[in-house]
Amino acid sequence: MNWEAVGAPGELLGSVAVFVTLGYLAVQLRHARREMHRSISQGRGQAMRDLFTHMGSERNTATVVKVHAMLGAAHSPFVATLVERAGVTPEDALAAQTLQLSWWNYRLGIIPFADDLSPIERHQFDAAIARSYGTPGLAQLFYEHNKALAHPDAVRYIESVLRVPSSPDRQ
Repeated sequence: MNWEAVGAPGELLGSVAVFVTLGYLAVQLRHARREMHRSISQGRGQAMRDLFTHMGSERNTATVVKVHAMLGAAHSPFVATLVERAGVTPEDALAAQTLQLSWWNYRLGIIPFADDLSPIERHQFDAAIARSYGTPGLAQLFYEHNKALAHPDAVRYIESVLRVPSSPDRQ
C-alpha cells in the first residue's frame, strides 16, 4: 500500500477544514465588529441623552439663556421660532429643544439597526416616528428645523416612514 496515496485525501480534507474554519472566523469577526459598533453607538446615545437631560434642567437653561444674552449670541432658529410662534420664554424654548434633542439622538441610535429590531419593536419605533414627526406639534417643528443638518440616511429613513399611510394602530 502506498502511503502517499492514502495521505493525499487526508491532506485535502485538512485543507478544506482550514478554509471552512477561516470562513467561520471571518463571519464571527464581522459579527463582533458589528456588535462593537452597536455598543459604541448605544453608549454615545446614552451619554448625549444624559447631557441633554442635565442641560434641560431649569437652572441650566436659565444660565445658558442669560449667558447667551450677555454675549450677544442669537438663539437657535428652533428656539427663536418657539419664542415667536408659541409665546414661550427663551428658557422654556431651550428646555423644549433639549428634550427634542434627546429624542432625536435616541432615534439616531436605533435607525442604523432598525432591520435588527423584532417586527413588534420595528412597528412601535416607526409608529412613534410617524406620530412625532408626521403630525403638527413640537417634534414636527423640531424635525423641520433640523433635517437639513441631519445625516441623509436618517432623513431618508424618517421620510420613508412618513410616506407610509397612517393606520389606526399607529395612533
